[in-house]
Amino acid sequence: MNPRSPELDALLDRLLGRGPRDFERVMPIDARQEALTEQHVVPALPILETEFLAIREELDRDMRGRLEANPAMAIRGDPSRYPKGYCLPITIQSFERFCARGIEGRGSEGFRAVWRFHEAGGVVARVWGILREQYFQNAMQLGSWYFDVANDTVDVRKPKIEHMPMAASGFRNVASLADFVRIAERYWRCSILPNLEFLRLAPFAPLLRIDHDEGMLSVIPLGEGMQWLSLEDRFREVEEYLCAGVREGRRLPEEWASRAAEHRQIHLPGAVLPPPGGFDEATIRRVCAEARATWCRPGQVPRALDQFRIAASRIRIRGPRSSGPQTT
Repeated sequence: MNPRSPELDALLDRLLGRGPRDFERVMPIDARQEALTEQHVVPALPILETEFLAIREELDRDMRGRLEANPAMAIRGDPSRYPKGYCLPITIQSFERFCARGIEGRGSEGFRAVWRFHEAGGVVARVWGILREQYFQNAMQLGSWYFDVANDTVDVRKPKIEHMPMAASGFRNVASLADFVRIAERYWRCSILPNLEFLRLAPFAPLLRIDHDEGMLSVIPLGEGMQWLSLEDRFREVEEYLCAGVREGRRLPEEWASRAAEHRQIHLPGAVLPPPGGFDEATIRRVCAEARATWCRPGQVPRALDQFRIAASRIRIRGPRSSGPQTT
């Protein structure tokens, strides 16, 4: 099976197509969505669960094989952690395989039910947000229903599949940058600070993460859904968050700041260097204004967003007491 054939790509675009502002976000649930869900989705839940469990068995076998063959692809280089931490790839690939089965006509009763639901106007979407005020999760929205095919990626002892009415799930959209930080610090057990070190990346990756247990400093790129909202907001929330960090003195501790400076000198010779006292509010606002002028023009499609995310994700700096090479 070729899970990314042109036919499958066209189907996914049609089934999951949404405007950028709504990407990864739970869509409003009104009486019509409730009725369509009760008509098409709820009766199909047993077969949907059966089909996705079979898909997970197949996918887990493939994923484990790939990770064991190439441990560098695994989280922390440890294939044995799977499925913990693989929520996004499992969610994406499970749904792709579900749709591919439907295309191939392999008797997918569940796919036919979802397709009828979609054709009637039901919302079918991949969503990402906060689950039960504890952690971030990827899942599917089927109208008024929450359907999680990667329920075991935080706690591997849980069932692989979980589904229930969205209202009962405890799942919600991320409300703000501060909301994201609050959950991230608790979930990831880390410290998060404004990105006042790598200024050109800051509008797109406004957060620094310090993992004390691992002794690692990294830059957090915003997820695609949050990035689109940030662009629609014209970086205003990011700008105010960064400027508040300047006013409140929320900068890296000196030992980490010196490591960041070493990283810039070796790996980012063209980076904008902070002055001795750090960047001030005026500089932050100028950089955000430049980002607005470049990326927020009417009709402008920010095709370089992936490049910003990749650049940010490559900045991983080991702490003063850590050993081993840096990842750049």
